[in-house]
This record gives sequence, C-alpha cells and structure tokens, in this order.
Amino acid sequence: MRQIFRIILGIIFYTFFTTVSYAIQTGPTTTADQKTAQVATSSGGIGGFFSQVFGFLWGVILFVIFAYITLKIVRLTYEVIRASNLVYMRVTLPRADSKLDKEQDTKKDFKEKIGIMTLFYKSVHMIGQISAMNTIKNFIFDHAKVSLEMMYDHGQVYFYVVAYREHMTLIRQQITSNYPDAEIKILDKTELPTLKPKGYVLEAASIGKQTDDVFPIKTYKYFEDDPLSSYTNNFGSLKKTDVATIQWVIKPLGASWNRRAKEAARLVAKGEYRKGLKFGVFGGFFKKLLAPFAWFVYRFVKNESASLDGGKTHPGASGGDAYKIFNQAETEAQKMVGESAGQPGFETSIRILVSSDTRASAHEGLHSLVAANSVFTDEYNNQLDNPQMMEDVFRFIFTPIRYFAYQFRLIGIGQDISRFSTDELATMYHFPDIKYNKSPIIAWLDYKMLPPPSNLKFPKEPMMLQDYKRDEKGNIITKDGSKLQVDKNKNLLRDPQKNLLLLDGTIVPVNREGPSIGAPVDPGKIPEKIVSHRHLAGFPLYKDGILMGWNEYRNKKTPIYFATKDRGRHHYIIGKSGGGKSVFIGYLARQDLWNGDGLCVIDPHGDLVEDIVSFTPHERARDMIIFDPADFERPMGVNMLDIIATDPNLRAIEKDRAALDATSIFIKMYGDEIFGPRIQHYFRNGCLTLMDDEEEGGTLIDVPRLFTDEAFMKYKTSKIKNVMVKSFWDHEYAQTGDREKQEMIPFFSAKFGPFITNTTMRNIIGQTKSAFNLREVMDNQKVLMVNLSKGKIGDLNAQLLGLIMVSKINMAAMSRADMPEDQRKNFFLYVDEFQNFATDTFGEILSEARKYRLALIMAHQFIAQIGGSGDKQGKGGKPSIKDAVFGNAGTIMSFKVGAEDAEYLEKEYAPLLSQQDIIGIANFTTYVKLNIDNATTRPFDMKTIWDNTYKNEEVSKIIKEYSRKTYGRKKEYVDMELEARMGIIRE
Repeated sequence: MRQIFRIILGIIFYTFFTTVSYAIQTGPTTTADQKTAQVATSSGGIGGFFSQVFGFLWGVILFVIFAYITLKIVRLTYEVIRASNLVYMRVTLPRADSKLDKEQDTKKDFKEKIGIMTLFYKSVHMIGQISAMNTIKNFIFDHAKVSLEMMYDHGQVYFYVVAYREHMTLIRQQITSNYPDAEIKILDKTELPTLKPKGYVLEAASIGKQTDDVFPIKTYKYFEDDPLSSYTNNFGSLKKTDVATIQWVIKPLGASWNRRAKEAARLVAKGEYRKGLKFGVFGGFFKKLLAPFAWFVYRFVKNESASLDGGKTHPGASGGDAYKIFNQAETEAQKMVGESAGQPGFETSIRILVSSDTRASAHEGLHSLVAANSVFTDEYNNQLDNPQMMEDVFRFIFTPIRYFAYQFRLIGIGQDISRFSTDELATMYHFPDIKYNKSPIIAWLDYKMLPPPSNLKFPKEPMMLQDYKRDEKGNIITKDGSKLQVDKNKNLLRDPQKNLLLLDGTIVPVNREGPSIGAPVDPGKIPEKIVSHRHLAGFPLYKDGILMGWNEYRNKKTPIYFATKDRGRHHYIIGKSGGGKSVFIGYLARQDLWNGDGLCVIDPHGDLVEDIVSFTPHERARDMIIFDPADFERPMGVNMLDIIATDPNLRAIEKDRAALDATSIFIKMYGDEIFGPRIQHYFRNGCLTLMDDEEEGGTLIDVPRLFTDEAFMKYKTSKIKNVMVKSFWDHEYAQTGDREKQEMIPFFSAKFGPFITNTTMRNIIGQTKSAFNLREVMDNQKVLMVNLSKGKIGDLNAQLLGLIMVSKINMAAMSRADMPEDQRKNFFLYVDEFQNFATDTFGEILSEARKYRLALIMAHQFIAQIGGSGDKQGKGGKPSIKDAVFGNAGTIMSFKVGAEDAEYLEKEYAPLLSQQDIIGIANFTTYVKLNIDNATTRPFDMKTIWDNTYKNEEVSKIIKEYSRKTYGRKKEYVDMELEARMGIIRE
C-alpha cells in the first residue's frame, strides 16, 4: 500500500516539473512588438498556471494525507476488534542440565543455539502469505503480526508468543520443529499475569534504532556471551512483587526493504551513505510524505540509473565506482550491513513496561530494563535508543498510549517503528538455554516431553451411556445420576416393529420384558432406551480398553488407551504423596466399573473408595459390595480360614495355602524376630486344626484358644483329618513341658490380643462365615470396595484386614484352576499404598495370577517401602518384593519421586530420561512404560485426567445402604454368636 502512495506522489511531482520545464524551454518565438504585448499578460498567465498546478498538487497531497490517516484508523480499529482472536502461547523449555543432557548436547556454543531462532523468524516472515485470503487481508489490514514477550512475574521470567488464531498452527509448528522439547501452553487472557495490578504504578518506555534502519545493531555473531543474560540479569534487579515485560511486536517487510538495504550496503562500501537520526514519534509519517519527492530527485535530478541496485557501475568493475578503504572495525561494520540486507526484515515496535507499588521503584525498574539494551550498541552501525527527554516530559501522555498498544499488540502507536533483520531479532529475543543462561529467575520446564509409542493401540468397542425413560426402576436407586449426563444428541434404538434394539444387537419385544430390570412392562408405558457414547475430558471411552490420560508432543494431543488384553501383565505406580496417584487409580477403576468388569479396590485412606462409589451406574448397583470395618452396627465377616472349595483335593490344597498365607501375614505384621519359627510352627498347626472342623469351622481369634482352653483343644483335635497335624498334638505338643508352655503360650497369645479385645475387629474376623465369597465375586464380575480408613480403625487393624483381603483374593484366583481358561473373566485388583499389604503373596500374584485373569494395579510412594537397594532376596531364597515388582510388572509409571528413587528409575527409563527429569515432572503428570502386545514401550510422558462427569452423591448413599444391609449383620447377633462359641453366658 505504501508503494502505491509513493508511485502516485512520484508521478505527480514528475508531471509537475516536466510540465514546467517544457513550458519554459519550448515557448513560441515572438517579435519585439509581440513580446511587448505579451508582457502585460504574461505575469497573469504564468501566475494562473502555477496557481492551478500548485492547487492541484496541494489537493492531491491533502487527499493522500486523508487517505493515509483513514487507512491507519481502519487498521487500528481492525486490530482492536480482532484482539479477542489473539492466542497467547507460553513457551517453556526443559532445564536439561543433567549429565545425560550434557552428553547428548552436540551444539558447540551459544551462537549455534541462537542461530536456531533465526530459522523461526524466517518462517514467521511467511505468515502473511499462508493463504490467498490471508494475503488479501494482510494487504488491506496489514494484520500479519506476531508479538514476542518476556514477562517478569512473581520473581520468574516467562517467554510468550502471541499471534492471531489463524497463524497459531504455523507458529507452534515452527517452535516445536526448532525446539522439540519445548512445552507450548495455550493460555486464556485471564490466565496471563496482570501487568497493572490494583494500586500499582505503571511506567512505560519505547525502544528503537537510533539511526537509519539499514544499519544493524550488534548481533549474536559478534558477542562473547549470550546477550539474553543482559535482560534476565536486569529483570533480577526488580522486586519480587513487581511485574514487568519487554514486548517485540513484529510484522514482515516486503522485498522493497531488502532492495533498499542492499543499495545502502553498496553506498556504504563506497563511503557515500550518511547516517541520519530518526525523526521521532511522528517522523514515520513525514518521511513517507517526503519520500516520493526524495525518490524523484534521486531518480531524475541526479540522473542515477533506474535500477535501485546501482545499475552496471558496480565498485571494482571497469569504469565503475571505487571502494573506500576502511579500517578493520569499519570493514566488520560494513559486513554486518551487507549480511543484514540479505535477510528477511520486520517492522518492529519494542516496548518496556514496569509496574511497582511506588512510582520511584517503577521508574528505577524501567531504567534498569532500558539500560539492558546497551549491550546491542555497535559504534560503527547502530544502537537501541530511548528518547529520554520526551519520556520524562510527556509521560502522562505516552504511558497510557503504550499500555494500550501493549494490550492490543499494536505496531507504531506512540512510538517510531524500527526495522530489524532476523539476526537482529534472534539476538534480542530467543529462548533460553541453561548452559548459557544460568539466571535463577528463568522459568524452566523441569522435565522432558517425550512422544507416545508408535504402536499405541486404539480400542474399537465404544462404551455406551445407557438411560431409560418411562421405566420403573428397582427400589435400590430412585434417581440415576447418569441420566443427567446423557448427550444432547440422543438415539432411540428401536426397530421398525417398535421393539427395543439392545447394544448387542438383541431385539427385546416391549410387551414381554423391560431391558433395565427384567420386569414385565405395561404396553402403555413403552420404555425407551437412550444411548450415547461416554466421554471423559473430551475423549471417548471404550469397553476393550481404558483411557489413562493424554500425551502432547509437538502440538499433537494423543489419548493414551490401555488395551484390556495388555493389562494382565500388571501395573506398577510410584510417586510422592499428593502427586495424583489415588486420583489416577480412581479414574481407572471407574472405567472398569462402567465396563462391567469385576474389580476390587483396597484403600487404606477411605477417600478413594468413597469417590469411586459415587460414579456407580444404576445397572451395577447390585454388584457393589462395600466393606467398611468402621460400620460398627452391621459388621461384615471376613474369615481367613473360611474354605470355599468343594472338591476334597482342592479343599486340602486351599487349607495349606490359607495356613501359609496366615503365617506370612503375622510375620509381615510382627517380623521374624517376634513371630519366630517356634511360634510360626504352633500357629500353622493351629490354623490347620481349626480348618479341619468343616461343620463349625474356626477363625483367627480361635487359634490362641486352642493353647489356653484344654476342653476346646480336645474338641477340635477330635475332628482332625490331617495325619501330620494329628501327630503334632499327640506327640510334639503333648510332650512339651509345662514350663515351656507357660513361657511360650502367653507370648503367643499376646499377638492376638489387640484383635480379640477390639470389638470392631473381633466382630469381623471372628465370624466363621465370610459375608461374601471372593470366588463368586471374581466369576460374576462383582465390585468389592474395601475401605480401610486408618483414621477410623487404626493402622494395625487396617493392615491385618488388607493382608487378609489380598490373600483371599489370591486364593480365589488360584482356585480358578478348575475352570477352562476361556471362561475366566478379567478381575482387576487395585491396591493403594500396597507396601502395607505386600507379603510373598504379592510376589505370587505378580508371577502366577496372570494365568487366572487377575490383574494387579499397585501404587505406593517410594521404593524403600518394598525393600532397600541391598535387598536381593526375600525369605527362603525367594525374590524380594521389589525384585518381583520390577521383574514382572509390564507397565511402570512414575509420578514425582525423590532423588533415591529417581536414581533407580533412571535405569528403567534409560537412555531417554535423566534423574532430573524424573524428579522434576509436574504434579498429575507421569512417565510411562506401557505394556503393548507383551512388550514394554520406550518411556513417554502422560498427563492424567481429572473429570467428575457422571458423579452422583445421592446414588452413593443409596448403594452404601443397600450393601451394608445385604452383606452386613446386626452387631447384637454377631455378639451373641461369638459369646456362645466362647462359652460366655450373659447374666
């Protein structure tokens, strides 16, 4: 557009001067009399001619001025209106200062690092030409701009790139292609730091080139250290409560800029180009107004060649111009001019704004940041300048204007425009590198971002959200929470005969049964089944795989699904408290719940169970078993010695396993030193004795009674079927001296005292029949929620119950050996803080239970909880729990961990991650090695999802009440039973 104005004004000047010249030189020849006659009229004629020409000329000039101002107003209005379409991208690079990062860094010095940024600017130079429509819009509105910003907030320096939404994809692609490890976070405008907080004083300044733009500032190629440190060091001088920013708003220049710069470089080589100071704030307008006249004089009056590049009279050519001899410094400066002329150029407005609680501190901070630009001064070329006098005198005018320009990312409002090449921009604004920018105030990404595996599986069977209209539900749930979440686009699945079409393709006649509860349906009330696809956080859910989270790498967001068939290799999760482990477990468990799979969650805190239950859909209400030991009024029985197998041979095997597991439980709780070999021997035989009484059975609280109540011992030993156990009582125990019994039996009984005397525990582990059959729970895909809140029942009690649950689940899984493999249904066992319940049983689950379709998901806080670095073997030469976990877990995840754990995990994640990456990962973000087709992938980062869609607290209360009344027994009945068994008679 500016070229059109120049051509128009040039033509006007050219027409005027050539007309005048022609009138003077080619006037008609006259006689003396005629000349005398014409004298009287010539003054009026010539005066009228010039009056008309100058009148026309001033009219054109006024029109051009009006058109120019109008265009500027239109463009300004457009930019203000379009500001809502700006996208704010915060770019953060990883710290990358570990030994591994240093070994992998191939860049020689900071100049190569900054050189990468020049590639970014070259790509940005094309944003005005990415499409035909974009080119037209840019021609009219001149809208192809990008804002580059450094922001100081709360003692940290952040790097931002702001662009219009239509340019965002290109900008992000260029950043990630040149900085593949960078995190680009799209922020809402409300998430940006507030530059002018309430009660703060704002100071602003503009920066620009001091002399002609063709002369570059000092570029990175001529620095000894990274010039970015000048900015970060001066940011560091601000108060932590201050807010400050340096903003570069850039707009690509056309080829005419390069032609002018090349011509200037040629004239500099001849020593004929003279620097000139800029005109100031309004200088740009006057320069454009006078440019056509200067162009005309240059082209025609000086009779220069029509070519702006100097025509054929190149210096050094035959008959051409001669070069001027320069000293070395001048030669380098001339070289910089030539290099700059060959690079894409940008119109640029640079602003510095500082907010502080007092005007003095704001003014001081502003001067500090302005002074940081002095490092770019080149004595023989150019420097960045701030018109100090004008800033001080007209501060009340320019500060609001510049704040307005900052907010809308405007160019040339309240300041002169400078032009910079890509090298110059890269010198001033580039992303930091920890090797060369060691300022502590730079905000770094403390971990690496890695791409997802290329063989990632995507499930195919969608998980549908079901709901019913005009359908009478059972008396368990009166209000279905999922009904509130049905998508707006609902599909009534009905065939042409008005029957219901179920998800599996089955047609259900509406006059015979209702699809929701199996009850007869009134033909006048046809139940309508409404289905839609379940989603969480915008991602669809599937039945043949669970959604774990999502990965974002190089602008591509990829959902991470974990195929059901791959989950059998177990799942290990480690991370500090508060990092997101429990939330993640609950997120997976609720998907299993919605999928109709069987699962058990063992929660030592209680909050996780409460959360999962609140997501129960109505069709799974009767599948839910909530085991809560803190329910004192209706305790549920859990008997470690309750044998469920019916086949005599399998019963014998299960008895031996139960006795061994019970022994391991007490060793876990008390240790080998206290629960030593002698006590283990007595305890194991006691358990086997009680289990041989298949009529009345026995419990853990009956074990010490065998050794303290002789009548009870004789009654139970009379029912023994195991020959070796019978021999223990008849020979070994019978021959034990009274003194030894007096020393050993009280010590032995004392281990059971805390559970026998505690009413809550006695009423749970003292019931001979368990409230639920864990084999049936697994086979029928029911849901068992184990709430072991330590705050309600105590650490020791929670640990014992958790150990019993894990052992019984393992026994139930092993009992599936009597079932064909294709009939075994998946069952998922979630154990939070699993170190509390880790015995040899866990090692067995990890190595054997996969065959019986029991998948383990275990989480804890640090590796030392399951064995220190020196633990190579467990008891009896068996692998330690730690070795069993890392040797068998197919999927490994780590949230934020400590240094010792990071050192161990670094070997698991080698060679991609360092200790610093593993330690520094953000909350609710994790590194994952995923099991896919029985092979572990390379590690990648994954963000977990927090989404409370489909939650219903009312349903949770109803389900808990239903569960306790179905599986729990009234406390008075349990007390009466225990008292009768122990021979206690109430008065």
